[in-house]
Amino acid sequence: ELRAALDALLREAERLLEQRTAAHDATGDDPGPLPATGPAPGSATAEKYLTVLHCRVFAAYHALLASAPEIPAPVRERFEASRATLHTEAGRLGVAHQRGAARVFAGDVAARLGEHAVAEPELRAALEEIDGSGRPWRGTRVRALLAQVLLALGKPGEAASLLHRALAEAVRYEDALFPMAPTYLLLGHAGTHTGDLAGAVRHFSEAATRFDRAGEPDDAADARLQLADLLVRTGRQADAVAVLESVVGDESAAGLDRRLLAQARLTLGRGLRELGEHLPAAEEFLRLADTVASWEDAGATLTLVAAEAATALALAGRWEAARAAYARAFAAHAEAPDPPMLLETACEFARLTMAARGAEGTEEALRHLADADTLRTAVPEDDEDFVHWFAAGSVHYRRARVLAEAERFAEALPEAEQAVAAFDSGGADGEARRAEAVRIAALVEGRGLGRTQAAVTRLTEAAARCERARLHEAAQILTAVRDDLAAGDTLRRPVQPTNNVGPTDR
Repeated sequence: ELRAALDALLREAERLLEQRTAAHDATGDDPGPLPATGPAPGSATAEKYLTVLHCRVFAAYHALLASAPEIPAPVRERFEASRATLHTEAGRLGVAHQRGAARVFAGDVAARLGEHAVAEPELRAALEEIDGSGRPWRGTRVRALLAQVLLALGKPGEAASLLHRALAEAVRYEDALFPMAPTYLLLGHAGTHTGDLAGAVRHFSEAATRFDRAGEPDDAADARLQLADLLVRTGRQADAVAVLESVVGDESAAGLDRRLLAQARLTLGRGLRELGEHLPAAEEFLRLADTVASWEDAGATLTLVAAEAATALALAGRWEAARAAYARAFAAHAEAPDPPMLLETACEFARLTMAARGAEGTEEALRHLADADTLRTAVPEDDEDFVHWFAAGSVHYRRARVLAEAERFAEALPEAEQAVAAFDSGGADGEARRAEAVRIAALVEGRGLGRTQAAVTRLTEAAARCERARLHEAAQILTAVRDDLAAGDTLRRPVQPTNNVGPTDR
């Protein structure tokens, strides 16, 4: 019905335009239909005619977006035809801002469909038309849209400049409807890419505040989550935690989208854990686990959160609760599998058990590693979401360290060697971890079993390999361990010194 009404309106507009044109031709008088170039006194008729054309494009534009991404050919053809008509007629009638509008429609659709390389030239051309029309206020939103496209194309510097100008113009021309909060959010993203991290923090904060004022709590919370992520990346973990606490502790938190609130609690729990506040972290994870358990579609989310809670409780020394949470995580895994997360949890429990109980905890730690083996061997070899070499290497590596701490060196060495082989199968991605496994194997062999020369040979070969792989720090560590062994130092060092080669330990 809308399409039919707009078509009828267009026919009427065309008829009226023809009548006024005919009157002009017959009398030589100008009743105000067609300015020769650009808006000028007496061009009201052309403006009204183009407004009808604009409305037709607008309707076709919304029909196209409603059918995306699988847009039927007739819908696209109608949009393109109506847009082309507006572009052509606006050019013929000399109304630059409407000609620019036609190109904005093209750029907007391309951007929404992810065709950013198509959108960029359309929007640049649109801005040229609008800037030359004498109506600069019409370019404010176009600049913001172009900035968004440029961000997607990896041009954050120019994007930031456009966003700053758009904000300034919105204030200058008193555009009360301009989307200030989303624009500040985009500026925050631009700042993270240009290296203006202090500016990005300010912009994310401003975006959150403006979303609050606009009564959009979900968007405000999302902006604060992004702010917290940036604060973590800049080493401001405590500030990030404070931001997240403001999200989950706010009176409006109960009304937030449940998944958004869950993400905030999950991130807060992890932040507290990084600050060493293990018990508060565990409380957040447990609260979140109870919440997620009530969801009909809890799925792997419950598995993830229960695993996080188990680790946090263990770190806090609440072992009875930690073991219960560990069991809950594995029960959730049986319903909604998350092998990588549970494998990491099992390995971490083995580490923490040994840290808490020493050799007395060996058998319990080995049971956790048996859980990890069961997890990894149950995953099909062709599962692309599971990195088998990493999983196997991690379990063997941790078992080697557990056995070494228990002074069961003869058992520890083959485990370390299996870790080396597993990481070796990971190619370049496994090189750093392979070097760390070699370090452990050499310490077990040299310190634990007294086979110093074999350990020295092992370390020499591994250090040379690291140099070839440009892992210079790893090579230096391995060389230092080798030299120490070769010097005949008889002091018993721990088999797990603090400066590990690979990121296999927390």
